[in-house]
Amino acid sequence: MSSPDPSFRMRPAALLGRLMLVCALSGALAGCFQPLYAENSTTGGPALLDKMKDVEIVQIQGRLGNDLRNDLIFALTGGEGNPKGAPLQMIITVDSSVSTALINSSSGLPENQIIRVTANWRIIKADDKKKATVTEGAATGTATIDTSDQRFANYSAQIDAEKRAARSVADQIKAQLAAWFIRTGNAPPARSAS
Repeated sequence: MSSPDPSFRMRPAALLGRLMLVCALSGALAGCFQPLYAENSTTGGPALLDKMKDVEIVQIQGRLGNDLRNDLIFALTGGEGNPKGAPLQMIITVDSSVSTALINSSSGLPENQIIRVTANWRIIKADDKKKATVTEGAATGTATIDTSDQRFANYSAQIDAEKRAARSVADQIKAQLAAWFIRTGNAPPARSAS
């Protein structure tokens, strides 16, 4: 064991001075940060979360589409459900693909697979008869599975991997939509009273 080098000891006054400097800098920078989904009273508009709640997710075909739709509705509304009569609608097409990462040299069967879920989305105004695209984007999520010689286990693992990848895609779409709302300062049109 070695003892600390006495030449590196700091005098108490110098240590107190550095501590005060760190506190002063952190206090000065404390007002510079704002959470992404926080209320923003400086712009006078609705909060970002309120804007996201004005997007209705249109039905997506298939089991994977339903999983993605449910994850996205929860991500955008915080569990309040899909808003009916929302001024904006999101139309999504989803696709899944499987690629083999490792192959067993003795049996020729895959040992590991990569499940990729890709979604293309676009936003339209609900009252627009022409269904013109307001904004659009794409998101991709991947998950890996280890395969075995049991078919049901492989099928179950693939479904689970698709669900995990769909959750990742929903998070990406939410982030892309939030960035669009922030970038454009776009507030959805007012809801019609029906």
